Amino acid sequence: MNRSLRLIPKTFGATRLMSTKAVSHEPPKKIHGTTGRYAGAVYKAASKAGILDKVEGELGAVSELIVKSSDFSGFLGNPTISRADKSEKIGHLITEPKFSHITRNLFLTLAANGRIGEADKIISAYEELMAAARGAVKVTIISAEALGKKQLGAVEAGVVAMVGKGKPVDVTTEVDPSILGGLQVMVGDRFLDLSVSSRVASISAALDSAQA
Repeated sequence: MNRSLRLIPKTFGATRLMSTKAVSHEPPKKIHGTTGRYAGAVYKAASKAGILDKVEGELGAVSELIVKSSDFSGFLGNPTISRADKSEKIGHLITEPKFSHITRNLFLTLAANGRIGEADKIISAYEELMAAARGAVKVTIISAEALGKKQLGAVEAGVVAMVGKGKPVDVTTEVDPSILGGLQVMVGDRFLDLSVSSRVASISAALDSAQA
């Protein structure tokens, strides 16, 4: 009886040790390139701190500012502004406790390394990692003009039907006037080109073949 009682704490201790070892803070997927390395480093740090969602929200707020403020986006991408000046400006804008130390350190590092102009790409890469962690299928919808609420809803419904009901979908939209009309849809690794430009290219190719 006593021997069994003495073994119980050891068993629980072993279980706790195994559980600790099982925890992984590595990103759920690998994104190549510089943006992927930065995003992966932020994901790992945020995971260890237990604030993945918080950092995602903070990066989303900065991303929204980049989109809405031409002055801010111009400042980030202006090569004539020194790294020191950008670091100082970013330091005043992204402060604790309004932002986590992880988000603040990311932008200060980007500014110091001359990579602050790539902030939007790094934010997108982080969002891609978060979507992968949730098991969501990443979907990108590209249109010649911004889609209305009803149009976007109809496209999203079609995408959900394609992916399968019950499977989470992470949808982002982009505007590219060069496709002329129609849509281009990226669902995971699948690319659907329903654009007018692709149809024009097909017709041109057919005409060239006929004339050959």
